[in-house]
This record gives sequence, C-alpha cells and structure tokens, in this order.
Amino acid sequence: MKNIVILLLSTLILASCQLSTKKDYILLTGSIEDAPEKEFRLVKRSSPGRISVSLQEDGSFFCDTITFGTGRYVFTDGRNSAELYLIAGEEYNLTAVAKDFRNTAKLTGTNPDASNYLLTKIARIIRMRGDYAEFMSLKESEFIAKQSMLNESYQSYLDSFPNIPKEFSEMERKELYYYNLLTLIQYESRHRLYTKDASFKVSNDFDKLFEGVDYSNEKDYKQRGSYGKLISEHFGKKADELAEKEGLDIHFAKLKIFGNIASDYIKNDLLMAAAKYDIGRVDSLDQYYKAFVSVSTSTRNNESITEKYKALKKLAKGQPSPVFTGYINHAGGTTSLGDLKGKYVYIDVWATWCGPCLAEVPFLKKVEKQYHGRNIEFVSISIDVEKKNEAWRKLVINKELAGIQLRADKDWGSEFIASYEINSIPRFILIDPNGNIVASNAPRPSNPKLMELFSELNL
Repeated sequence: MKNIVILLLSTLILASCQLSTKKDYILLTGSIEDAPEKEFRLVKRSSPGRISVSLQEDGSFFCDTITFGTGRYVFTDGRNSAELYLIAGEEYNLTAVAKDFRNTAKLTGTNPDASNYLLTKIARIIRMRGDYAEFMSLKESEFIAKQSMLNESYQSYLDSFPNIPKEFSEMERKELYYYNLLTLIQYESRHRLYTKDASFKVSNDFDKLFEGVDYSNEKDYKQRGSYGKLISEHFGKKADELAEKEGLDIHFAKLKIFGNIASDYIKNDLLMAAAKYDIGRVDSLDQYYKAFVSVSTSTRNNESITEKYKALKKLAKGQPSPVFTGYINHAGGTTSLGDLKGKYVYIDVWATWCGPCLAEVPFLKKVEKQYHGRNIEFVSISIDVEKKNEAWRKLVINKELAGIQLRADKDWGSEFIASYEINSIPRFILIDPNGNIVASNAPRPSNPKLMELFSELNL
C-alpha cells in the first residue's frame, strides 16, 4: 500500500512538473532557399511585437522564444512576405524558395492549417478572379454576379481546412466579409480607370449592396486589413462627392468629411493619413493648417502637423530654395543647384520604379522641347538607390530623356529631398533665376496650369 501511495505521489509530481514547464513561447525554424537578402523580420499583426531574423549561409534560421502570443504574424524581408498564424507554446518550420516565395512558402508543425490557408489564399484569389483590369472592366451586372460567386468560393476555401482554430476561423470569416465589401466599393473608381470612362457611375441599386454596413467599428478598424481600407474608400468617396457638389478643393473636402466622423480614433487616423501628404500640395497652406486643427482632436497629430506646417512655411514663394551640391550628372561629372543660377529651374524628382513618374515623361519631353533655348533649365533628380545606378543610366538612354539628368546623393535621405518635405513622387519644383522658390509644389508637365505659370513668368 505504501508503495502504491509513493507511486501515485510521484506520478502527480511528475505531471505537475510537466504542466509547469510547458513552454508559453513559440519556436519557429526554417530555411529560405537562394535568398538575396539575409535579414528578415517576424512581425505580429496589430501589435508592436517584432523580431529580427538572420539567415545563415545555407539559408536556415532559428527564431527562438517568440513571446508575443497566439496570432497572425508576417515573416518578411520587405519584398517577400509570408503571413502566418502561430499558436503560443507550439513549434513550426517554414520553408520557401526566394525567387518564387509566394508559391513555395509552406509551414509544418503543430496545427499549421491556418498558416497554410493564409499562404495560399492570395494566389488562389488571383487565380479565381483572373486579370484584375478585365474583372473591374466588367459591366455592373456581370461584375456583381462574378464577385458574388467569388465571395462564396473564398468562404468555401476557408472551410476546406478542417483543423483551423475557431478563433482564427471567425476572424477570417469577418475579413472575407470586409474584403467582399472593399472589392464592391472599389468598382466604380477602378472601372473608370481601366475603361477610361471618367463619367462612369454605378446604378442607384448598387448602394443597396452596402445596406447595414457599420463604418464606425473601432475594434475592426484597429485590426487594419480590409475593414480599414473599406473605411478609407467609403469616406474618401464621400469627400469626392462633396468636392464635386460644392466645387471644393478635394484636400479641403477630405478635412470636412473626415472631421465629421463620429469615432474619434477613425476620424483622427484618416485626418492624419490625408494631412501628412495634402498639406504640402495645397495652394493655401495657412488656410489648410487652420482647417486641420479645427477638426482634429489628437494632440499628437496636431503637434506633428504643426511641425510640418512650420517647415513648409520656409518653402513659401519667394523664400530661398534649399540647395543640392555635387549630384552625379548622367552626362558626366557633377552638378549643383548653384551652377544653374541666372535661369529658372524646373525640377522633377522621380525614380525608375515610379509608375506615375514615368507616365509624366512624354509630357515633360514635350514641354522641354517647347521651351528649349529659353531662360529655363529642366532638371530631373532621380532618388534611386546606389544599387539601381545602372538601371537609372539605362532608362535615361532608352527613354531618350532630355534636360539635365541627375541622381541624388542619398536617395530619400538626401538633404535636398528632406528640406522640401518630399514624401511622395513625382514632385515638381520651380525656382527663379535668383535661387528663390516660385513653387515648391509646381504643376506637373501633364497639367495645363504649368503652361499658364510659365506664361505669367514671361518664359
């Protein structure tokens, strides 16, 4: 009897030890074949959780003691990404071939179904939907019918993974619901774009597809995903409608619409997302700044925009222009802004990877030809990184780019770029013969207002 009691006590103690030593962290190992980048990051969605992951020479990695808990993670090098669902206390192994990351990424380990659903979800959506431009170019009735079919197939695909955790399944079902609404709300603008029919409008019945949608769910908004994009599209569309109805500048229309959103969190987030770009594009800086602070209720955002406002005040018409010195010239040697004093200087800030920048090239070449020999220099400053130097040189030749072709010294980090508060491209700047600013955000070559500005200057 005594031996039996001892045995039972030993068993209980052993079970207790095993229970108490059960790990609460996640272990992720794996291998990325032929990866050009050796540094990856593991980031937990909607969380500050982040871990740096270094690949060994053979592509293997070992990511120990991930303590951010169960949830969705992104494993990425900035170019390639794998979305995963990892469960606290479990171990996983991720493998992929870098050159075909999306199609080869696979996770094994404890209950990997949720991750493997995520790893195959986007490729399947693309395959089922087909060409995006063709899809968005469908007639309204055909588009609605196809999207309805696609939405059902997305839900069925989720159901085809039998071991997905309940919490994930509920979360993903909601994400698919919002993704469907996002696709629908994007139809009108995308249809205009791909059919080149700027006058296209959806029918009155189309709005019935959005009946009952809640546009003020802070919890879902903070999760980002499709709901955040849906909210941005919804209120952005309201701003477009207001601008058209009242003849308002779209930048001010956004402030008016966003400023009336009931949820303080959503309101301030959308206001800041718009203002950090728009404040540098408006004609009336002072008016825009006053309008922003009158509707924003975020002290942090107000402080940030105030700093940007003060910096932009230094770029007002007539102020001395920031300068660049010793930029590499495609024709040979280097060029500084001071070398061009005595002439107007129209500057195009661009990059070889920027689609909207390249779209302006034909218009810029036409303007350069028209004003050739006049008191103006056309300068294009590429912010391509050093390793893209050869791509920049080839593109200048292949596109037969005219004017003075330069490459900035530190791409986005160049002092000239920072001084002009440039955070998106293309960006155009006009400087007078004395080196003073005419327009820190000048009209694009494709905009007829550029010709009007040149005429005012008697060029």
